[in-house]
Amino acid sequence: MIEFEQEPDSIEYFCETFDNALKSLNSDYEAKRYHNMILRQPIIRALPKGTFYNWLKSKNKLGGQHKVPRLSNGRKYVDEILQMIK
Repeated sequence: MIEFEQEPDSIEYFCETFDNALKSLNSDYEAKRYHNMILRQPIIRALPKGTFYNWLKSKNKLGGQHKVPRLSNGRKYVDEILQMIK
């Protein structure tokens, strides 16, 4: 999930570019992406502006010491945020 400042013309092209950048920066990721054997291509979901701010606000976590988690082993955060924008 990405909240773009300016959404790209093509999410598909952005996703491909993002995936290739991750591969070039992380050999472990590249190995797991090889022929989609372990990991599939990332799925990019563009969010409306203000989504992360509103999610943090709903958690009473506004301020410089609170940040949106970037990685998680579960879908808890994803599901909460998607529920907010429905």
